[in-house]
Amino acid sequence: MFNSFYVGGSTSNAKCEVHLNAPSTGFIQKSNPVSRFIRFKRGSEIEELLFPVEANEKPRLYYTETKSIKSDPFYPWRDKECEKRVYEEVTVLQVCVFGEDYMLAEYVFNKDLK
Repeated sequence: MFNSFYVGGSTSNAKCEVHLNAPSTGFIQKSNPVSRFIRFKRGSEIEELLFPVEANEKPRLYYTETKSIKSDPFYPWRDKECEKRVYEEVTVLQVCVFGEDYMLAEYVFNKDLK
């Protein structure tokens, strides 16, 4: 509805017409083929990672890698699993606030953009 604007004058003598490819209805639409969505609560660890307060920090998220550690080849039930967090830089494309304290963000891992 409000996604088309005339720049440089009125509609009859405008220098160019600008179209925005963004919803103005409060909905989030997927804008990148490799983007993902995440829902989080305000004040959570995810919000601190996506919107860092420090100027030198970049937005990032983590995913969990699970590795199986072979402890004894003769007793496989003794194998252990080790989990570690892997942090990757992200670019936040859109954010929608809903409810009282919840947010929905569309993000892309920077390694997927290259």
